Amino acid sequence: MTRTEVHGPPHAVSPPARLTERLAALAMPCPVHPSIHLVEAAAADWARAAGLDPDPAASRLAGRAFARCETGAVTSLARWLTWMSRLRQAPGALTPVLAVAAGGEPGPAPLERAFSGLWAACAPRMSGAWRERFTAGLAAQREAILLREPPAALSPGTPANSPGAPAKPRPAGTPAKPCSPGTPAEPCGDAFGRYLFDLVEPCLGVEVPAPVWRSPQWRALVEASGDVAARCEEAVAGRGHAGTIFLERSNREAEEWIIDRVATRMEELWTAARAIPALTERHDLGFTASREVTRVACAFLTIPRAYLEWLLETPRYRHLG
Repeated sequence: MTRTEVHGPPHAVSPPARLTERLAALAMPCPVHPSIHLVEAAAADWARAAGLDPDPAASRLAGRAFARCETGAVTSLARWLTWMSRLRQAPGALTPVLAVAAGGEPGPAPLERAFSGLWAACAPRMSGAWRERFTAGLAAQREAILLREPPAALSPGTPANSPGAPAKPRPAGTPAKPCSPGTPAEPCGDAFGRYLFDLVEPCLGVEVPAPVWRSPQWRALVEASGDVAARCEEAVAGRGHAGTIFLERSNREAEEWIIDRVATRMEELWTAARAIPALTERHDLGFTASREVTRVACAFLTIPRAYLEWLLETPRYRHLG
């Protein structure tokens, strides 16, 4: 059986259940870090001290993505994911957050101050190239939301239909907004928040060497992992390109379409991962550096399954599981 082999005829009603039933790679057990209770407690304490509501589901996402990592690495990721889950509810905070990342002082808002603390803890340990990558991801998310939502969506303090939140109802036959002018409606990866994948490195205490992360092989790995997670969210939330498909076809046809896309990207993800050992050897990284790159690559293989679990656990989509 290949990792993306489609099982027998589906019978589950909900898209999340059908994804896990039909795709072997998403149906495999997703272990949780053995100290997840400590991670949840530490992340909850941090959130309350920062003025944010705790998010146990975010901690479990970290515990699945980093199931075999040190507890400190899992806790660091859990804090970032808690912050990101709250940012989804108020994407207007992206503008002041970008100012903080550029060296500005945070305002009184909890999201700004929490980001300032997280950024101060990880950014100094990373290179300027990594910091540019991460802040470019934040800026891209802001621009993607501007394209998808009214300008008020990014007014500071104004909650909006944030990435990951259920889409506002559209009149029948009205297509979803495209991710960029003049293009068909496609999954808006930038609005999804691809900088999540950049956080794997500082949380693990690793920085992927520039020749590796600039390579087509590494880009294929990261993009495939992000696409699978974004497609799963589309299927669960019924938004983006999947939302358009649901308007144009029957529910069953729409589900078949999105599951087929996930299957294709899962196979491409594993193909990209298999190319990483040869890539590290080609760049003569040595044993230690190659092992660190492999740790990051393994996280990218795990994140899609962990993210699907998060979609099923978070209150936003719990009724769809």
